[in-house]
Amino acid sequence: MSCHDLPRRTFLKSALATTLSAAATELGVELARAVEAAGDIPMRTLGRTGLAVTMIGIGGYHAGLPEKEEESTRIIHRALDLGINFFDNADCYQGGRAEERMGKALQGRREKIILMTKVDQRDAKGSREQLEKSLRRLRTDYLDIWQFHGVATRDDLEKIFGRGGAMEAAELARKQGKIRFVGFTGHFDPSVHLAFLKHHPFDTLQMPINVVDPHFRSFRGVVLDEAVRRNTGVIAMKTLSFGNILSKGVAKTPEALGWVWSQPISVLCSGCDTIERLDYNVYLAKTFKPMPESEQAVLLERTKYHAGTGVEDYKRQA
Repeated sequence: MSCHDLPRRTFLKSALATTLSAAATELGVELARAVEAAGDIPMRTLGRTGLAVTMIGIGGYHAGLPEKEEESTRIIHRALDLGINFFDNADCYQGGRAEERMGKALQGRREKIILMTKVDQRDAKGSREQLEKSLRRLRTDYLDIWQFHGVATRDDLEKIFGRGGAMEAAELARKQGKIRFVGFTGHFDPSVHLAFLKHHPFDTLQMPINVVDPHFRSFRGVVLDEAVRRNTGVIAMKTLSFGNILSKGVAKTPEALGWVWSQPISVLCSGCDTIERLDYNVYLAKTFKPMPESEQAVLLERTKYHAGTGVEDYKRQA
């Protein structure tokens, strides 16, 4: 190839990139129109809280990921405009940046949404301090739900409920009107979730529910039915396992999310890092039809070969 070929090759690459960009933009416009025309997001009841929640919520971790804060704001505002009323966060996400960004984006619309954040401290003093930080960052004087974050062992249970434990902070905050409901989260060991459920009448819990989970250390198999029996509101997370379910060819988004919504959960937390991904997931929620048990069986038969931590890497031993 001579140097005279370079301008032509550069032009062709540039033209192709422009064409692909225009096509992607047009698809985005069509998707935006489709999701806006698809009606309202179906609502479900969040267990004993009695709160009516949209079946899809915004996962707060992604609020702190975009390089520019403006992009986080655009995604949150788009979620609000599409009717999402459930917003997740945690005190530890990006050192508080996720809470700060979400707090700014939700200003003026706080009363219309259900706001949840989490605390990773296990003692009362540390939990109280983190709660005050979360309230300041989120620009609110109360939380609808406050959850003990990332419980993984029975030692967590003993610390939280022991003398001077985080549960003391939660009970006081509830009396003070700073929180309405109390829950817990975790993604490592379903037997620990079960122990928490049996120890205390929690209002909510958050755990991995996805098409690979039933085959290994299963939260769906061990915890979900018991949570429903106790009327504990179930918040599904890691429904695409950090994208591994897609990138490893386990399942496509419509069938993966459709299976999750076909389980007795209240809300699916969706980590959306672009407007297009948000629009697509909300479109799937708006057009959702329960998956027949026969189709669920076929899907799980197909996904059983991915059992283990290859896809669900958060279930690895610490």
